[in-house]
Amino acid sequence: MFSWQHFVWLGICAAIIITMIVLYRKQRPSLNKVLNYCLIICFLSEFTKVFSVMEMASSADGSIIFPYIPMNHLPLHLCSIQILFILYVRFSENKKMRDHLLCFMYPSCLLGALAALAMPSIFSTTITVDQAFTHPMAYQFFIFHAMLIILGLIIAMSGEINWKWRHYFDCLIIIAAMGFISLYVNSIFASPTYLNGVLQHVDFWPNFFFTYNNPLGIKVTTIQGWYLYLVILAAVIIVLVFLCFYPLIRAGKKR
Repeated sequence: MFSWQHFVWLGICAAIIITMIVLYRKQRPSLNKVLNYCLIICFLSEFTKVFSVMEMASSADGSIIFPYIPMNHLPLHLCSIQILFILYVRFSENKKMRDHLLCFMYPSCLLGALAALAMPSIFSTTITVDQAFTHPMAYQFFIFHAMLIILGLIIAMSGEINWKWRHYFDCLIIIAAMGFISLYVNSIFASPTYLNGVLQHVDFWPNFFFTYNNPLGIKVTTIQGWYLYLVILAAVIIVLVFLCFYPLIRAGKKR
């Protein structure tokens, strides 16, 4: 994080985002057409990720060797789960549910991808900084998240949603529900070690939605500290999502 390679990638992503938004403003394609292009990028992204992180793992006795995808690469992060939402809003005929998801996708794509680009965990979990331009995962990570920012901005600009305050509160409810579910998912995919039925330690946890630990590497060692972290995380989300919705709602009222 914050290496020269990181800043070069940020510059590349900024150029891609600006170029695509300018083209969108000039040509004004339908949102469904934009979603078609996003689905192509999603497919290429997941294809690249799966075959880049696949490892050959052996059984405990070494008798079986099989391909294995590390659990932190499952598409259950806030950004990667957008792939399912993109599929739904592109092909669903349920307008009410589609509008709800679009209202959620706008801030979550925008803010989630911005946070990912600002703090690229890929350099600490998957590749080294020296591989920033030689490993396919670097291209997958940065281009995919740049696409999400573009999609979030286009949802806001498309005119498909008549933005209301209820959309803001609906979005917060969806985020809270998914964050709560992530507590179960993180525990399911964790690797605990027990001795005589007593939990000794946890060797791995995926940290989906960052509900188990913060992305800044600040250690949380007590349950009270974790509760405080959740309160801070919730407050930051409430404020940032408000800043996303406020200009759109205000502009809608003026119109």
